[in-house]
Amino acid sequence: MSKLDRLEEVLKDAGKGGEFVLAFSGGLDSTFLAYFLKKIGKDFVAVTVDTGLLPDPEIIKDSAKELGIDHKVVKRDLFKDRDFVENSYERCYFCKKEIIQVLREFDREIIDASNYSDLKDYRAGIIALTEEGVLTPLVEALITKEDVIKFSKEFGLPIKAPDSCLATRIPVDTRIEEGIIDSIRNVENTIKHFGITLVRARVHENILRIQVMESEMEYLLKNRDAIVRIAKKEGFDYIGLDLDSYRT
Repeated sequence: MSKLDRLEEVLKDAGKGGEFVLAFSGGLDSTFLAYFLKKIGKDFVAVTVDTGLLPDPEIIKDSAKELGIDHKVVKRDLFKDRDFVENSYERCYFCKKEIIQVLREFDREIIDASNYSDLKDYRAGIIALTEEGVLTPLVEALITKEDVIKFSKEFGLPIKAPDSCLATRIPVDTRIEEGIIDSIRNVENTIKHFGITLVRARVHENILRIQVMESEMEYLLKNRDAIVRIAKKEGFDYIGLDLDSYRT
């Protein structure tokens, strides 16, 4: 049995009355799973929980529109969650728990697009999914990140640069504050407007360490004056380019 056949088998009898609510981030994994659910004729709604930590919610809306799926955005303020903002190694656990609470309001089987490769590392969010009984069909079908990329290409889906929650730009045990998150988002989105596809603006007190892929470093340097201006406007005293670059 192929992995796609296995994925269809996993989804075949799952769901409350065959209906799902998909945690939709707009990234590669959830885009692929949304496409596959639609392809096999499953009844589902894709829900994005906007916790205030998304890099660009509008891009997620555009992705859902391109797929032609039923998509909803629900706002939930995570900055009021004391456990989350303390930013321990369990941060993703508390975030995922909050997201699951929102998805339960739809009274459908919850599915998450975590893939089999995600099990290789310690991920507190995976623990939350297991505790809450959330279905992870890509994991059950043994579909890895490499498989998702391969299948996405076969289906003609866009291969997007990886993105992540903006809280990942702040070192563990450094308190997460809404103002800092907004500053990171503003800097990253400004840099993306220069045609750079992937950027991480990582905060170290008053220092901003910018990571891009090695192939895009020269584009960053060509626009460094504008980038320095926006970063200083956001309150950072020192702005550095990480010469180690970002590795996907």
